[in-house]
Amino acid sequence: MTTPRIPFTVLLTELTDPNSQVRLQAIRSIMRRRSERGQAYMPLLALLKDPEEEVLKAAINALGSLNDPRTFPQLAQELPHYSPQLRLLALKTLEQLSFPQAILYWLENRYDVSKRICQAANIALKDVRAVEPLIIILGDTKRPLRGRAAFALGELGDVRAVDPLITALDDPIADVRDWVVRALGELGDVRAVDPLLTMLNDADASVRLGTVSALGKLGDARAVDPLITIARDDMNRSLRWSVASALGELGDVRAVDPLLAMLNDTDANVCLWAASALGKLGDVRAVDPLLAMLSNTSWAFRRVAAHSLGKLGDARAISPLRALLTDSTDTVAQQAQQAIAQLEEAV
Repeated sequence: MTTPRIPFTVLLTELTDPNSQVRLQAIRSIMRRRSERGQAYMPLLALLKDPEEEVLKAAINALGSLNDPRTFPQLAQELPHYSPQLRLLALKTLEQLSFPQAILYWLENRYDVSKRICQAANIALKDVRAVEPLIIILGDTKRPLRGRAAFALGELGDVRAVDPLITALDDPIADVRDWVVRALGELGDVRAVDPLLTMLNDADASVRLGTVSALGKLGDARAVDPLITIARDDMNRSLRWSVASALGELGDVRAVDPLLAMLNDTDANVCLWAASALGKLGDVRAVDPLLAMLSNTSWAFRRVAAHSLGKLGDARAISPLRALLTDSTDTVAQQAQQAIAQLEEAV
């Protein structure tokens, strides 16, 4: 004997039953009624506030299957109230409903306490379809996530972001400008060089620091002289060591003399980065100062000097480097051994 089919109106009523198991079973039964289930949209939408996790999960899945765009704002509004497991399901459902609109919510949850949400957010934000939505977020000064949008655009590496990022250099918030200059460095497009050079005068030290790093990555010779000026005149030691690093990346011999002068900087990190940069430039004028650094009392100085001397290829360094093979710091001895091998191979 066939069990009578439950009237659809009864199933709709059961969605508000006090018993959570009845509500859950009603959702399952409704979703099997393909020709009728669309009528359940509004009652299912109300279940996005249900107190029971299993009912919420079933309701979100059901609404995802109905694929009604009206669900998006209601589901997005409930996100902060859900457990990590439900947030992940809700975010994936939002993405299914509208990928462009969902990008804002992936951006908000990129650093969630849940590792699974973070991983899913990273996947979504590295999808090429995210470029246009991220550009829109970046350009809306009412959005609090413009900095995160800039960072994500830098990761994507899509040239469509270059002009919007250049425009965003005028953002009133320093933290946003900081992310923007760094993103332009990641994109590697020389259209950004001149706009970035103007950012070397930004009122915020972090923005200037990010700009120096970006110019080093872009590798354009137009940045050399402005960076040399900073190396000579700026009192910010973090900025000076960042300049030393950038000059090494740029590889222009105009930087040799300024970098040699930076070996005598009052800040140890500036000296270390200058020594490292000199190794990259390959100019023999750096050999004698670096040989002198091999006897520095700081193991970090000895190690970086050995590393750079290995790159410079001057055989005069072999004998002094051999003296470091018995250095009391293992990393110094290992670096000396590697440098000697490089020099002997070059000879």
